[in-house]
Amino acid sequence: MKYPIKPLLRWLPLFLLMVLGSYATSYGETKPQLHPVHDPVKKIVDGFLGPDLTICKNDTVRLEAPLATEYFWSTGSNNRFIDVHPTDTTQYWVRIKNLLNIEESDTLNVNVNPRPTIAITPNYTALLPGEAVLLTATGAAVYVWDNGTIGNQLFVEPSFPENFYTVTGTSSLGCASKATAQVDVNYTTIAAFEYTPSCFGETTFFETKILTNDTIQSISWDLDHDLMFDDGTGSSQQFDFENPGEYLVGIKVITKHSTEAHIKYLPVIVGDQPIISFTYSPTCSQVPIQFIGKAFLTYGNIESWAWTFGNGRTSDIQNPVTTFAQSGVFPVTLTVTTTTGCITEVTGNFTSSPKPNLNVGLADGSQIIELPLVLFRNDTIRLRAYGTFDSLKWNQQIGNDRLTVVRPGNYTAVAYRDGCSSNPVNIGVVKSEFPFDPSLKIQNILTPNGDGFNDTWEISMLNALRPAIVSIYTRSGMLVYSTTNYQNDWKGNYENNPLPEGSYFYIIKGAEGEIYKGTITLLR
Repeated sequence: MKYPIKPLLRWLPLFLLMVLGSYATSYGETKPQLHPVHDPVKKIVDGFLGPDLTICKNDTVRLEAPLATEYFWSTGSNNRFIDVHPTDTTQYWVRIKNLLNIEESDTLNVNVNPRPTIAITPNYTALLPGEAVLLTATGAAVYVWDNGTIGNQLFVEPSFPENFYTVTGTSSLGCASKATAQVDVNYTTIAAFEYTPSCFGETTFFETKILTNDTIQSISWDLDHDLMFDDGTGSSQQFDFENPGEYLVGIKVITKHSTEAHIKYLPVIVGDQPIISFTYSPTCSQVPIQFIGKAFLTYGNIESWAWTFGNGRTSDIQNPVTTFAQSGVFPVTLTVTTTTGCITEVTGNFTSSPKPNLNVGLADGSQIIELPLVLFRNDTIRLRAYGTFDSLKWNQQIGNDRLTVVRPGNYTAVAYRDGCSSNPVNIGVVKSEFPFDPSLKIQNILTPNGDGFNDTWEISMLNALRPAIVSIYTRSGMLVYSTTNYQNDWKGNYENNPLPEGSYFYIIKGAEGEIYKGTITLLR
């Protein structure tokens, strides 16, 4: 069968258009997934681009031209379609050359509606467990919370440490925005424990002191400091340490809403028995005695001192002072307690020595009847200390039991024995301008028998005459003693041999030419 050629050529363009259209539909570009155009979409009858469009800010819309051989968009694109996301209302146009090679153009407006500004008040809240807060959203017409609640308010009572609440607000133009508020729940846990002070050999007891507003799920202990919490569980523990020392003990607390364990290590001291002693000084009765307490320990500190002195008195300080009214032996006890509960006691005897007795009189054995003593011109006063003592001081200067006073003043004697001092004896001496009668001050009797009275021949006023010549004669005129530096020490001897009892004559010649004569009676 034959077909005419001209009629076929007439329908060729239409056939090609159908084939190419089918090819473009089957093998053309795939449309991207675009943000939906929010309803309602305003449709305006227009050219091949269709009606004007309305979108929400930040949305993307695809503009598509019909099948053609050439494209030129206002954006500069040469593709059949373009994806646009204008921030404001924008006009777009395109020029095409269709399949019949005819140029066409069209214009389309994309209107942009603003999205609502959504705010949640309060935006951030920190609560304690069990507290609640009311969240209020503003800025839109319709609100939907992320848990499905509809409305602008949401009452929340969270239990997790961090909580986020999101609301979607839609305006009357159909555009939507989101806002998020954070609500935290503050869980606080402070892990701690206490322990009973213990001395070596005693059991140490532990008790938790945990401060928390969370739920405690477990408590475990590290008692041997191996960083492993495997030595016990629960709120209390007890442990026997092998030696005195300082140990680190740890506690681990797990709570319901914390992502980390609460761990606390504390030093625990197991004390040793202190080594104690005490010293004291002086040892005299009726004077303050300073006691010094001494203690040595390696672990812990001294918590208390306790003294009993045997004299009815006590003290709670380390270095007390006390007085013993009487001499004698007194038991003194010191008890020391440490911060770890160790107690040590020591007792020692304190011997209180009596104070030495001291009296001061005149060298000739007579007592001092009235004070102050009177020192006459060109005279001296001989004082003598009486008592039982090891040493003696006159006006803080060490001396013997006798003192010659040649000028007025105050003279104080203090006696010492076994480290104890007597009560001071004060002798006041005043000066008189009246002359001295030597006959009243030159000793006229000598009894060298060792009884402490008149054992030597004394010239009390000799210092006022020095340098002086002292001479002693027998009744027959024989010189038995002579010196120019007499020290009041003649005992009735001649050439180291005792003279017989009897009367002897003396002559004293002073530096100013004074001459004193008299007799001495020597008795044995």
